[in-house]
Amino acid sequence: MQKQLKNGLTRISRKWFKILLLATYYLLLTTYCLYSQTTISYPLYLCEAGNPNDYRLFANGGGWDGFWYVGYNRVWIEKIFIPGNLSEYKKVFIGAKLGRMKSKQVYNNGKATLDKEAIPGDIFIAVSSTPSWKKSNWKFLTTTDNISFEGDNELAVEQVGESRWFWTEVRSDEINFGGENYIALWSTSAFLTDSSNSPIIAAAWGGKDANSFINDEIKGGPPQHFSTTTLKSPLTVFEPAIAIKFVPELSQNITVGLMGITEGENLAEKKVIYASVLGNEIQKVWLEISQDNKIWKKHGLISYTSPYIFSLNPKKLSLDIGYGNKKRAASALFIRVCATDIWENTGRSPSVKIFISGIDK
Repeated sequence: MQKQLKNGLTRISRKWFKILLLATYYLLLTTYCLYSQTTISYPLYLCEAGNPNDYRLFANGGGWDGFWYVGYNRVWIEKIFIPGNLSEYKKVFIGAKLGRMKSKQVYNNGKATLDKEAIPGDIFIAVSSTPSWKKSNWKFLTTTDNISFEGDNELAVEQVGESRWFWTEVRSDEINFGGENYIALWSTSAFLTDSSNSPIIAAAWGGKDANSFINDEIKGGPPQHFSTTTLKSPLTVFEPAIAIKFVPELSQNITVGLMGITEGENLAEKKVIYASVLGNEIQKVWLEISQDNKIWKKHGLISYTSPYIFSLNPKKLSLDIGYGNKKRAASALFIRVCATDIWENTGRSPSVKIFISGIDK
């Protein structure tokens, strides 16, 4: 049978866990059928390849990366014409598809562990009607730890995976409707200077027209004034995965719930957290943790497909909240699960308090 916990979650036995999964599947299927009967306006994507799913080169897993890194000393530039009638869309996002982030060994008390973490860095993006970008137009896109890692021929690496799109919103008045727009992508982090320490931007096969460019003469920022060298290196064989997403007015309520935690509330060993997400076109789901129920931080890997099941390992909490491995009194930790859809709506589960018990490796 099920045992009720203080916070309302359920300790799941194997028998009832199977029943719970079947019930959840039925509920999700019913919800999908209801949504499928409704007319939905989808986002519009503008990119050189025509299809954002066609950018499958360089940034997935391993193999030749084309030296297509995003770094401190390199800016990628994409020229995109935007028709005037697209100004009717309610929101505009610019983004890039990134993968193969480089990682480094994690040390605990001076000793190497089996874990690896991303080489720290920030990726920025900006849009302008001319090939020059004021600092006031810079938009933060992502940190490097959100990007899938590159594999290692000798070591096991957890975060290896497919390249993914990252998006950030821009104001409509920053877009040149009915004219050319130039999108710049780069890093402000001096550690990211070549393929051996930087993420890789995905690519698609190109054509004869040169609407994409590389500039290797920057230092942490794109050109703020146009010169003859700004667009000096045009690309034709391959196209970088840089795009604009136009989102219609569609606000759906994404319902996120915590279904249960195996082995209950006390966190002395790894716990498995089960979540349900109800909504149309869910894009990604992730676990967040907090020490005060106010400031939240993503923990673990992002899930892009169901089932939405996450692991919380106390031995890895030191990377996120500074929790040590020595014996200590139990302390509170809040958890929640978040989800976004393709319209960039976000839903969050109610937070739940669990307790970290003292552990000793």
